[in-house]
Amino acid sequence: MSTTAGERPKNRAVDISATAAVLGVMAATGSLATGTLFLPLTVGWVILILLSSLVAIVSGHIGRRRARRRGLPGRGLALAAIVTAYLTLLYVLFVLVLLIGLLAGLGAVFGG
Repeated sequence: MSTTAGERPKNRAVDISATAAVLGVMAATGSLATGTLFLPLTVGWVILILLSSLVAIVSGHIGRRRARRRGLPGRGLALAAIVTAYLTLLYVLFVLVLLIGLLAGLGAVFGG
């Protein structure tokens, strides 16, 4: 890493983790969606949320380890991104279980 005289080296894994966590939250809350419930679009959003959460978790752990071992900044931001990503992942899994249960219940009621 090349840095100038007064500049501290950056922890890029923390930046990636924070960006992925924010993207996952924005997708999960519907900030990026157009408001439609078209099934392939919904499946695409779920995949986007899952992938961004996994990227945030992995890169957050890498960023925390680099910050601890090399003395780089960003341990707190990495921890916040990890916690946010885990919560987003739990939210998506809860919604998926709820949706599958709803569809199974409707199938049982209507004899499908």
